[in-house]
Amino acid sequence: MALPSNPPLRDIAILTRAIENVFRKLIRMLMGRMSLKNLQEMVQVIFVEEAEEMLRLETPGKNISLTTLAVITGFDTRTVTRIKKNDSYLKHFYQEERFLSQITPECSVLDVWESNPKYMNPELGRPQVLQIKGPAPSFESLISESVSTRGVTATSFLQRLEASNSITIDKVRNQVRMIDKRYTPIDSEDKTEHAKIGMAVVGNLVDTIAHNLNATALDTAPFYQQGCWTNRLRKEDSEKLREMVRVFLLESDDRARKLIEPFEQSESDINQITAGISMFYFEEKSRN
Repeated sequence: MALPSNPPLRDIAILTRAIENVFRKLIRMLMGRMSLKNLQEMVQVIFVEEAEEMLRLETPGKNISLTTLAVITGFDTRTVTRIKKNDSYLKHFYQEERFLSQITPECSVLDVWESNPKYMNPELGRPQVLQIKGPAPSFESLISESVSTRGVTATSFLQRLEASNSITIDKVRNQVRMIDKRYTPIDSEDKTEHAKIGMAVVGNLVDTIAHNLNATALDTAPFYQQGCWTNRLRKEDSEKLREMVRVFLLESDDRARKLIEPFEQSESDINQITAGISMFYFEEKSRN
């Protein structure tokens, strides 16, 4: 891929390409697990939070003006004010029930279905069996009240929710019944644990990159950061290589734990930091 010949633009292009590559892979993983709307909300809030924190470190003891935040974030001051008023501002998103219950459009539909009195059976205390089409309360009206996006159809939601075993459809009566109020973006504890460990590794790698980008300005040594890969691996050799790397990483992991263990303190202390080593194997399909 050709890069701009102008040196400053070339440097920006290299950084942009790297960020785009990371975002593309992250978004590919999030597809069906978090809506674009929720991801945008999270990014905007975190961006303003981090900008405010950076300015506090640069000018300790001084108030952070909206105009300065607007310059750094690229938002106008009204948007910055709106973001700072967000329920999740300066809080963790994983502790916000409102955010979690609406993590995907499917989650929003189930949340309204089991919390809105209009769609509840008062005698049984559970979500009503709904006609698929027709006036409220129906599955069609539920979709229009749960999701702000225009152009979506009840049929598309029926397909997604049925595939996730959240609903059953009675095609004879044209009715739909909720059987599980959870629409789980990650469908097993094993996958949840893999996601937790994997994203922790990604976060740690980003910290290493950030440290190394600022190492010269801070007059400190860069952290060790290397990678080893090939773009010319035959598909039929991948299983053999995976197994060899698995054995290699198991041995390396054992050595890494023995290396760190003598430094680990027996009790927690406010002056402690987190430090560690990450090792993993990866494959990526060629885009040629």
